[in-house]
Amino acid sequence: MAFEVVLDVDRKELEGAVFVTGFRGFGMVGYLVSKYLALLLNAKKVGYILTDSMPPVVLIEDDGPGYPYDIYLVEEPKAVIVVNRALPEREHTDEYVWGLAEWASRIKPRAAVLVGGLRVEYKPEDEKHGYRHVANKFYQGPQLEAPQMEAGLGVMGPLALLYIHMDYHQVPAVIFLPYTTAEEADWEAAAFGVKFIAKRFLGTDVDVKTLEEMGVKQKELIEQLMKIVQQEEAGEREGKERPGIYM
Repeated sequence: MAFEVVLDVDRKELEGAVFVTGFRGFGMVGYLVSKYLALLLNAKKVGYILTDSMPPVVLIEDDGPGYPYDIYLVEEPKAVIVVNRALPEREHTDEYVWGLAEWASRIKPRAAVLVGGLRVEYKPEDEKHGYRHVANKFYQGPQLEAPQMEAGLGVMGPLALLYIHMDYHQVPAVIFLPYTTAEEADWEAAAFGVKFIAKRFLGTDVDVKTLEEMGVKQKELIEQLMKIVQQEEAGEREGKERPGIYM
């Protein structure tokens, strides 16, 4: 079971869709865009991915329990969104992205949008578009106005490997990179990415104000968790028993 896709629907129902996914990279943009695009388009969870090295986590989110790698379907406009809530361990990354690209080739997407973030330090002073992209030779559109990523820059991590494997499997793919901060979750970049993909690739509008409100709520939760962690670390230094924040 190196890589297994578990579906609640017939695979043919996913064919011809726009495929969207991303990872927890700079600004967490790839993860946030895929997650909230699915949420704001009322996508239905139709499956998940199993691997031999599953991250041991189930997150309770707005739409219920979330597994490390969940598959969502938007029926109209048609989109398949893979939400990677966790990153595969480095020694298993190749295996995971190979399996994901091979599976994507089976559902024959009209385009695969691989979402990441481009550090804002590389943003030109006169920038008008807010993003850069890299498209493979199989990508036929929609055409994007922003230039491709400038020479001398690059993409790293699982997103880069997924792009390579998509190319091998002849999946029309484009890496979409909104400019983002690198140090923390960038909700502004995520809102831009959700709105852009919904409009340009799916021909629909989404209310990103909801995303921004969720971002504020999420930031508050993170701050609360950080305080708990800091309290526990302080207690550990003082030799006190740590109560823990999960089981």
